[in-house]
Amino acid sequence: MKASRRNKLRFGARFSLFIVSYLPLFFIMCFSQIYSHREYLNWGGFNKDSIENFIKYFGAVSVIFIMSAIGVFGFLILISKVKKRCKTNGVAVKIIDIENKNSESITYLFTYLIPFVFQDLSSCVNVVSILVLLVVTFMIYVNSGMILINPTISMKYTLYQISYENIENKIIRNGMIITESRYLEEGDILDIEDVGHKLFYADLIEEANVNS
Repeated sequence: MKASRRNKLRFGARFSLFIVSYLPLFFIMCFSQIYSHREYLNWGGFNKDSIENFIKYFGAVSVIFIMSAIGVFGFLILISKVKKRCKTNGVAVKIIDIENKNSESITYLFTYLIPFVFQDLSSCVNVVSILVLLVVTFMIYVNSGMILINPTISMKYTLYQISYENIENKIIRNGMIITESRYLEEGDILDIEDVGHKLFYADLIEEANVNS
C-alpha cells in the first residue's frame, strides 16, 4: 500500500507565509489610506460620528495590521521550529545541480499591482474586490511551489532549485530549498528539513572542494 502524501505545512503556517509575502504591499496600502484620510485621525473624543468615520476610513487598515502581525508572528515561530529541526534531525545531502530562484520573487511582485486598481480602502466595493483577489491568490499560492517564492523572505534568505543526493542511501531527488547561504555550489553538503512537498529549509555544513 502506498504511503499517504500530504502537505506537511499546516494551514496556519501557509497562511503566515502568504501574509508575509504581501507585507510590503500591505504597508503601502495602509500608508496611502492613512495619509489620504489623515484628517479623520483627529477624533475629538468618542462619539457615534468618530467611530463611524474610523470604521469607514481605517477599518480595513486595522484588519490588515492585525493580519500582518499574526502573519509575522506565525512566520517567526515556523522558521524557528524548522531551523531547530534542521540542526537536530536534518538529512545530509550533496548538491548535484543548483539554480538560484530568487529572481522568481521579481515576477511575484507584479501581483502587487492588482490592488492599486482599487486604492481607496474606505470603499466597500474596493475592499471586497481586493479581498476576492487575495483569496484567489492565496488558494493558488498555498497549493503550489509558490509557497517559498516570497519577496519579503528573499531579503534574508535565498531560494534555490536543486538536484541532490542523499548521503546515507545515495538516492537522487529534486527539490526547492531556502537557506541563509548566498553562494551555494555543486558539491556542497547540506542538512535539509522538510517545509512542504519537495520544499526544504537547508543549512550549509560543508563546502565543496574547489581546485585552484
